[in-house]
Amino acid sequence: MVKTILIGLWAALTALGSFYGVSLWRAGADARAIPKELFSTLEQVKTDVVSVPMIRDGEVQGYVLARFVGLVDSVKLKKMSIKPDVILTDEAFRLIYSSPVRDFQRIEKYDLSRLTTKLKKNVNARLGMSLVHDVLVDSINYVARSEIRYRGLKQ
Repeated sequence: MVKTILIGLWAALTALGSFYGVSLWRAGADARAIPKELFSTLEQVKTDVVSVPMIRDGEVQGYVLARFVGLVDSVKLKKMSIKPDVILTDEAFRLIYSSPVRDFQRIEKYDLSRLTTKLKKNVNARLGMSLVHDVLVDSINYVARSEIRYRGLKQ
């Protein structure tokens, strides 16, 4: 009889404790929730891979391969006749190609935040409106000329 009462008491305390723990956890999760209004107006626009040749001393040394994602205002995007990923790709090519960094084999660190900020600014300037809210780097890589395999072609 005593065992039955103790098991019942233990079950009741466990249920109350778990209810209290879940209540605290949900209250904390709601406070840290990201506002849905922010994401309901933004849409992802992914570029194709941008292949930028790195030229030094009149020869191609390698290629920078990059892909970017733009977070754009979906309301303004629906009113546009041209997709902004085309302009984002063009601006990315121009910025990387005109970069003073020419030796990507010996590069220590490339300032990606400066690149993405400048991409956002240039695309918005070309479009004449504040369409792009942020530019994210999906991937960026450098392939040296010596690492390129020429399928069936002899050098």
